[in-house]
Amino acid sequence: MAAVPRRPSNPRAERHMFSSSDDNAMMKQIQATHAPDGREFAVRPLLHLVEDIFQRAAPTGLATLVHPQISCKCSGGGDAHATTLSIFNLLSSYSWDAKAVLALSAFAVNYGEFWLVAQLHLTNPLAKAVAILKQLPEIFERADLLNPKFEALNNLITATLDVAKCIVEFKELPSQYITSDAPEMLTATAHIPTAVYWTIRSIVACASQIIGLTGMGHEYIASTTEAWELSSLAHKVRSIHEHLMKQLTLCYHHIDEKRHIEAYQTLIRLFETPHIDNIKILRALIYAKDDQLPLYHGDTKKRASLDVLRRKNVLLYISDLELPHEELSMLEQMYTESRDQPTRTESQYEVVWLPVVDRSTQWNDAKQSQFDSLRSAMPWYSVYHPSQIDPAVIRLPIKHKLGLSLSFQIQGGKHICLYGGEDIDWIRKFTRSAHAAARTANIQLEMLYVGKSNPREKVRKNNDIIQAENLSHVLPNLTLIWFFWVRLESMWHSKVQHNRTVENDSIMQEIVTMLSFDGSDHGWAVISRGSGGGDQMAKAKGGDILKGFDDFPSWQHNFTDESGFVPALNDYLHGHHDPLHCNRLILPGTTGRIPERVVCAECNRPMEKFIMYRCCTD
Repeated sequence: MAAVPRRPSNPRAERHMFSSSDDNAMMKQIQATHAPDGREFAVRPLLHLVEDIFQRAAPTGLATLVHPQISCKCSGGGDAHATTLSIFNLLSSYSWDAKAVLALSAFAVNYGEFWLVAQLHLTNPLAKAVAILKQLPEIFERADLLNPKFEALNNLITATLDVAKCIVEFKELPSQYITSDAPEMLTATAHIPTAVYWTIRSIVACASQIIGLTGMGHEYIASTTEAWELSSLAHKVRSIHEHLMKQLTLCYHHIDEKRHIEAYQTLIRLFETPHIDNIKILRALIYAKDDQLPLYHGDTKKRASLDVLRRKNVLLYISDLELPHEELSMLEQMYTESRDQPTRTESQYEVVWLPVVDRSTQWNDAKQSQFDSLRSAMPWYSVYHPSQIDPAVIRLPIKHKLGLSLSFQIQGGKHICLYGGEDIDWIRKFTRSAHAAARTANIQLEMLYVGKSNPREKVRKNNDIIQAENLSHVLPNLTLIWFFWVRLESMWHSKVQHNRTVENDSIMQEIVTMLSFDGSDHGWAVISRGSGGGDQMAKAKGGDILKGFDDFPSWQHNFTDESGFVPALNDYLHGHHDPLHCNRLILPGTTGRIPERVVCAECNRPMEKFIMYRCCTD
């Protein structure tokens, strides 16, 4: 006959053992049992089986005897902590994650067996006989009285399983991205033994309750104290789970950062390595697994492979999903203009939209709809889905995004000169005079030729001459020159949309000055001190700036160090300024709303408005 177990001790009477004052002593006992022998086995498949058993069993119910070696300890009553400690001794040679999963699996085996009997005892004679021996019919008849306890028991099982899954997840973290001595991992490791203790302690509590139910019948049914105790224990286990999940999130952030750095460094190496074509780089930026078609063309509404971009200039348009309508409209007009004149050198490119989204937030139907709407409104290529973009793309320096390979950088202390125009004779005189003045003043001067907004054959020839004679740096092709000026025009239109003028916006004033320079038929230059130089800037038309450098000996004594070079040049230019001028601001008529009133950046007078038709051949 089956032995009837004694009534388990009241958990409330032993709660003092788990107070914060005794935590250290308790964990010292647990740590003393830990003597892993190095054996490793895959706990994840076993954990999946355990979870499957708990899910397939009755949603609210009880568990019966656990593994015999565990159940005999629970059936004897007494100290639950002592019972838990004895189980730790039994599992001493296993790792912490294995202890938790093995204890859960022992409980799950008998839990599953119990519910097989419970579900079949009305139709299967063998199951009926086993149920009678376990005194289950009497319990089922009073199931309504046990509902609070059943619910508390099920909640504790769920919380315990969550903690066990979290512990296993820590063990499976990739060691190549997070080591055991990482601060996030050290904190987690310190708390895992406690989490394993309360996992097994909860299993003991569940087993004790079920043994009491199956052995004491109506006498035990009348007791409801344990339901509250189980709920309290579940609350503690859930708190442990919340803490572990926060630490696990920190670990994943650490791992993601390491992966992003690795991916970023890979991209940088790819950009710096010569390639026959651009496909290898594009595949690093855009995932195309399983022969998928990762691109979508907004005009044809068809998907495409990366091969459509092979050996082409590719401009990456990187943004989030919050795109202003005005900006998108302007970019579309620019793109359409280039398609209308496909033979122009600066039109030989393709655009690919790379939408960058926050992957820490869930992708939902609203975001998908927003993405689909934007993608369909774009006449160029975009990725078929944002998940296909390598997150490292947002960390690329601008020069890599645009494909620039300038040999200089704007660094603290350097003076930068942007200049333009088409007169190569003026370019030769200006660059040589500027370099001579810089050498005399002992300053670092970097010069960049940006041509004109409508770069043609003359600008291309100027680029070749400037490079051959080593006069200055250049933008390497006409497409980049065109985009330099298009960007300025876009900034101008953006300011106009926000009702900014040269009178109330200093940036707008500089934009209009640059565009006015470009509208003339002469050279021009803007000189500024780089990072750390504050707002020092000098600008003038070609004749004035050339005269300023030619006359450098007359004003070189007006400054004592390199920080005074630009202010001294400005003083010279202002002192020799001719108030007579004729500035032109030329904007393509298809690039957006043109304001009725535009103020001259030089004298603040309203500019006259004209409509111009132009035909220029080189």
